[in-house]
Amino acid sequence: MSTTSLGKTAERRAKAVYISAGANRASNVSDCSLQDGLVVFGAGPLLALWNSEDITSRGIHATLPGHTGQVTVVKFVPKDGERTLISGDSAGAVLVWEENVEKNWSMYASLPGHSQSVSALASIELRGEEKGSYVVATGASDGKLLIWKVSPAGPALLQTLTLKGKLPLELEFSYLPSSDNLVLAVGATENKVHLFTSQGSNDLKFQKALSLEGHADWVRCFSFITPLPITVTPSASTSTTSSYDISPGEVLLASGSQDNYIRLWRFSRLSSKSNGLDALDELDRALAEGGEDGEIRVKAHEFSVKNMNGAEEFFSVSSEAVLLGHDAWVTGVHWAPLPSATSAKPVKLQLLSSSADRSLILWEPSPDPSTSTTHGGIWTNTRRFGEFSSATNLGFFGGLWSRGSGSDGRRTVLAHGWGGSWHVWREEKQDGDWESVVPVGGHFGTVKSVDWEPEGEYFLTAASDMTTRLHGTWTCEDSPVGWHEIARPQIHGYPITSIAFTNRLQFVSGADEKIVRVFDAPRLFVSSLRSLSNVDLGDEASRPMAANVPPLGLSNRAVSSSADEEALSDPSNDPFNVVKPVDFSVVTRPPLEEVLLGSTLWPETEKLYGHGYEIIAVAAARTLPIIATACKATTPEHAVIRLYEAETWKPVGKILEGHQLTITSMRFSRDDRWLLSVSRDRTWRLFERVDGVYQPAANSKSHARIIWDACWAENDGFFATASRDKTVKIWSQGSEDQKWTNASTLKFDEAATAVASTIIENPSRHLLAVGLENGHVHFFTSPLASPTAFEPFLVVDSSTAHVLTITSMAFSPKAGVVRLATASEDRSVRVIELA
Repeated sequence: MSTTSLGKTAERRAKAVYISAGANRASNVSDCSLQDGLVVFGAGPLLALWNSEDITSRGIHATLPGHTGQVTVVKFVPKDGERTLISGDSAGAVLVWEENVEKNWSMYASLPGHSQSVSALASIELRGEEKGSYVVATGASDGKLLIWKVSPAGPALLQTLTLKGKLPLELEFSYLPSSDNLVLAVGATENKVHLFTSQGSNDLKFQKALSLEGHADWVRCFSFITPLPITVTPSASTSTTSSYDISPGEVLLASGSQDNYIRLWRFSRLSSKSNGLDALDELDRALAEGGEDGEIRVKAHEFSVKNMNGAEEFFSVSSEAVLLGHDAWVTGVHWAPLPSATSAKPVKLQLLSSSADRSLILWEPSPDPSTSTTHGGIWTNTRRFGEFSSATNLGFFGGLWSRGSGSDGRRTVLAHGWGGSWHVWREEKQDGDWESVVPVGGHFGTVKSVDWEPEGEYFLTAASDMTTRLHGTWTCEDSPVGWHEIARPQIHGYPITSIAFTNRLQFVSGADEKIVRVFDAPRLFVSSLRSLSNVDLGDEASRPMAANVPPLGLSNRAVSSSADEEALSDPSNDPFNVVKPVDFSVVTRPPLEEVLLGSTLWPETEKLYGHGYEIIAVAAARTLPIIATACKATTPEHAVIRLYEAETWKPVGKILEGHQLTITSMRFSRDDRWLLSVSRDRTWRLFERVDGVYQPAANSKSHARIIWDACWAENDGFFATASRDKTVKIWSQGSEDQKWTNASTLKFDEAATAVASTIIENPSRHLLAVGLENGHVHFFTSPLASPTAFEPFLVVDSSTAHVLTITSMAFSPKAGVVRLATASEDRSVRVIELA
């Protein structure tokens, strides 16, 4: 029995010491602040905050609730002063967030107007008298493009544009060369880059300037850069402070497309409008030269805008270069941050691109041997990041830069994959070498179940993303650094619904299949856990080294050597069937995504059959080698509990009947005398172990709606049932008649979906946690001798807890700390500590 003491009422507080969540699958769902490396990304309906420059790699330190749909786009506003963030979601909401001096974020404004998913946004700070205000453009699947001005007085809608039936995919702002007028680049579901310009007036009205052709498929990403500000004094027509042949004030635009190409466009200021003869000469040259694809395009496009004084300003856009290196869609392009204005370093242009081909590429212009500058039309691939196997699934999104806040100024590149995991590389030295850094990650589907190992050192989660993930601490020199995902024991082909530890090195899992699977820890996990967490589990020698999954297989097979690995290889040479090689080395830091995918699986040792439909719930006894399983059911025939002996894995005892519909949860009492089950049929049933056999002992239909979960008190003095009828009922056994009766009822404003209980000290009392449908967690306490007298202890809202239904909760059995692991439909996993 684990007990601990908590502070007085005025000192009660809850802190999320660990948050695990994967990034959403979208190109613009993340952004990085160049001030300190703060990464904000969409994780389900949440905004997750992570300091990518934290040397301790503590991961997500906070989440921002506010969205009702899945976050689809996130961008920082490029402005001075306190940071501002804008995010959009699948419900059409656009929210503006501001950070205060204490580094806390709050919602500043909402930008309504879209009825469907927001797919793109851009922002830019205004200059001059308007400094402090900024313009925001938002695009959505409703086909509308909204232009907003956000000032200290609040947001104001300036303009609504339409794209003639096309859907916006990307937006990006920039100032035109040597001008205070803005240009807005729009990428949509067509192969053109549309340019809208503001006409020099206070109302900031935008109008279509021109469209750039060249891409052969939808344009998905943009990035603007002005390599040399106009304040730099030029030498002739070329800057002497840059190795790239570009004049001060000129702007470069990088555009990436589904045609696998990246195109660079140069924006230049003209002194006057051309007389048309130059364009004819250009056309004659193009006709004479022809083109490999048979198309004739004039590279220079001219347009004009009126400035604040009403005078016309003339500009040209020309094709600068075409970059080919990716083999699939280009999902992101980002220019490298420029050195500060006070830096003596020359401007070095670098472009980072991400792609669905599972790689990131760092591009630089090629040097011209005859001059000291680089050639503007030829760019080369100087570095490729990524894993070249199916392990990273369907490629990368993002491709972000972090300037590097350390004294050495080392830069960092980041991207997230199809499976929600982050990949991070940081410059080792100034010689161009890069090292992988411990990133963050998490489930990218509804998390269904959470369970602690019997000693409370680590816990396991299961989700509809078809994985189970093991979370533990990373300890350096006997001081915990933080929680991390340290293993991925099961990567399945079906959504996983329930898990339960049978001992410290074994667990069972149920999924949307009729089979219950048993997994044993390999030797590599036991050794790595000792290295990472200073937890010595022993029992290594007899265990296989690792596990692997053969092509088209669902079962993790034990691997003891490279010969075993070769036996699992696919003879077809299909790159998508390649078995990820197992890394047999013991990790000294939390494993990277490629290691989690290929080297942390647990061997599957048994399969348990008997159920006729998908497994919904599994439970393990505390002291006896017994597990209980239940499946989806619409008739009493299948609404049964099957028991298995956890050593021989054979059925034991009778099939436990009584329920009419699906059993949603099962719990053994601490002494294993009782087995409690709850069901969709609104009843709970209690089975008592008599002469080694579980037999029906009690039942009740006291809830008005489905019962989602149940738990036992730490001393078996009561059990609690949580229901959709917005109540949690406490049941205790009479001292005289030994009947189980409703001793107390706790009422809520939301459906109760999960419960967990433990014991705390000073004074000794029960602590009951109730998870609700809105993601909040309510804590109650009662005296040990009187479970009927529950009193509110603490409420943890969505600022610390979840924003959607809590699906599972479990207290750590480790003594000395009150630590609650929670899982939710918002796709996040949290460890909440009370003090």
